[in-house]
Amino acid sequence: MMHKILVATALGLAVLTAPVQAGDNQIYRYPGVSVAQALYMEDDRNIRLTGYVVEQIDDEKYLFQDGTGTLMVEIDDDEWRGIQASSRTRLTIWGELDQDDDGPELEVDHLELAY
Repeated sequence: MMHKILVATALGLAVLTAPVQAGDNQIYRYPGVSVAQALYMEDDRNIRLTGYVVEQIDDEKYLFQDGTGTLMVEIDDDEWRGIQASSRTRLTIWGELDQDDDGPELEVDHLELAY
């Protein structure tokens, strides 16, 4: 009985810690950070954020918020994959941080509903 519990626990942990497989077959192992942390990270850092898209600024530019701050994100239309989100829809996004003259921006590679 104890062996079955250990095996079930190990399998559960393996599923929970598995990397995200994005559409272009790259594996992402981004650490989860807050927006406040992301604002001060170095350029080209791969990160994961969980929060809300609160406003659309331009065609593929949005403001993303998580309670610690706000960050501009770029989400290509194909990354939405049919997800219908409002400002109350909690999302997890993965992407590459771009520190440029206009301030930090996250180029989103993958997003999904956060539960």
